[in-house]
Amino acid sequence: MRKTSRKKGCGVLSVFIMLIVMFVGCSVLKSSLFSSSTTPVVEGQIDTSRYVKLSMFLAGPSSEEAIMDYKDTVAQLNAKLKDSINANVEITFVAFDELDREYPLIFNSKEIYDVVYTSSKATPGYFTMVEQESLQELDDLLPVYASNVWEMIKPSIWEDARYKGKIYGIPLCQEKYRANGYIYRGDLLEKYEIEPLISLEGMEEFMDTLLEEEVGMTPIGMTEDSAMSLYDMLVDLNPDWIPAPGIPHSSLYLVSKSRDNISSILCPVFSTEFMEFAKEMKDWAEKGYWREEVLTEDRIAGLDSGKDASMFVNLCDLSNGFSEGKYKFFCFGEGNHKVIKESAATDLLSISADSRNGERALMMLEFIMENEEFKEFLTYGIQGQIFKGVKEKDMLDYYENISIKDPYGKFTFDASPVEQEIQNVVRVNSQYGIPILLGKAGDPETAVKKYREELKAAGIQKVIDTVQEQLKDFTHMY
Repeated sequence: MRKTSRKKGCGVLSVFIMLIVMFVGCSVLKSSLFSSSTTPVVEGQIDTSRYVKLSMFLAGPSSEEAIMDYKDTVAQLNAKLKDSINANVEITFVAFDELDREYPLIFNSKEIYDVVYTSSKATPGYFTMVEQESLQELDDLLPVYASNVWEMIKPSIWEDARYKGKIYGIPLCQEKYRANGYIYRGDLLEKYEIEPLISLEGMEEFMDTLLEEEVGMTPIGMTEDSAMSLYDMLVDLNPDWIPAPGIPHSSLYLVSKSRDNISSILCPVFSTEFMEFAKEMKDWAEKGYWREEVLTEDRIAGLDSGKDASMFVNLCDLSNGFSEGKYKFFCFGEGNHKVIKESAATDLLSISADSRNGERALMMLEFIMENEEFKEFLTYGIQGQIFKGVKEKDMLDYYENISIKDPYGKFTFDASPVEQEIQNVVRVNSQYGIPILLGKAGDPETAVKKYREELKAAGIQKVIDTVQEQLKDFTHMY
């Protein structure tokens, strides 16, 4: 029998187990939870003698792109998992912009999986999945099968992941901020003696200069998916709007009318600001700020390629820093003190309630999270490779000082009364909203008018009314 001894950072597992027994009042090791699993604890040691194949759904790029980018890394991971915990994992990537369509299909199909990416802002949301008993409770398992992760993550972060006092997901980030912005080459800024960018006007000056002076370089690297980054820019530059629940945030979402009244909800598409923004994006597209074939581009060349001078990012999604000497970053929410500190429940990894290998899955997640090489495809993505250099603590301290807490962080939206309307709105957003944002919908006034009509027909007002009704009794504090 092969036995793997698991240690904490400051003590062996047996000591930790004794503490569990003392505090819980009964021996966890004698429970059926452990004895009937594929990874039992035998005489104080975790028994991994039985080889286990795991499956994991992650949010990320399209499956085809993910296979191309990550196949070597996943092969290396599986080789090490075999040696370490006698397991391997098959990873399926679900594209970020397909989450709200693919996830319900996956869950309704009753497909068996072990690990799944969950988020309070996805559809179905993390808290909804807990209520539907789709996820395993982890409180007893974490201290035994992922003791280092259990100790590494701060109690305040675990608190975000709790629902009715219980934990059903492992937070991917200790702290995460809505640091949406524009990252650009600092050497070009210096070359043309332009001040650091802090406004749309500054961005335009920078990009106009590049169009005039830099042959063969595109000012912004963009794909169709980048349209949502433009929408984030519109929302974050507005001093009043706070991203609200109701419509998935992978689509053109709802916002609060003001940060002081979060129960009053607005669809920005019906605002004057959106109409003016649509006209501006049409102008940007016609100037050539992004490539003509943006609607069919499937990947961004990247800043290191010399073909793109900038790109849109959420800095916290890509990495824990970037080289400030080489790149500069304009955070859209910084100027109006609206960088939102998100709840840890927006990015989690959970174990399926139907998994037969939950304990080994936790061991796998701990192995990945302790190894920076493999942790990247859980948190940063391939693009994160170019943004290294600034220490994590420095960046997190900076955003902590200028952030506000997500006022909707503990709010659970029940989408069941308007599921069909939400699907209709997401479809209309994709069909009409995305081309408008990319300047590819013809005359902006005509296009926006048609878009608004389609949203009304899709049931946008019913969704807004439902969100506002559910927010009536919700209290928050920044």
